[in-house]
Amino acid sequence: MKDINKIVEDVKGILTRTDFMISWYAKKYNKTIFRAGNMSHVGCKVWERNGDKYICFFDPTIERYTTAINPVITYKRKVN
Repeated sequence: MKDINKIVEDVKGILTRTDFMISWYAKKYNKTIFRAGNMSHVGCKVWERNGDKYICFFDPTIERYTTAINPVITYKRKVN
């Protein structure tokens, strides 16, 4: 089991790498998904196709790129 101090450090690291919280409805899983996101990686972008809005962002929690269709940004960190 992880040491509690290690868990706290991991969470603090994720928070500093997160720019926003995002949610979207995933038809494949029939549920709403919530994720932390960051747009500072190469390849992250926003576009529109056939009336749907898409976003490709980096998820620092699972350390991979994710694409969302018709997302809702629920939190955005202020730029210091």
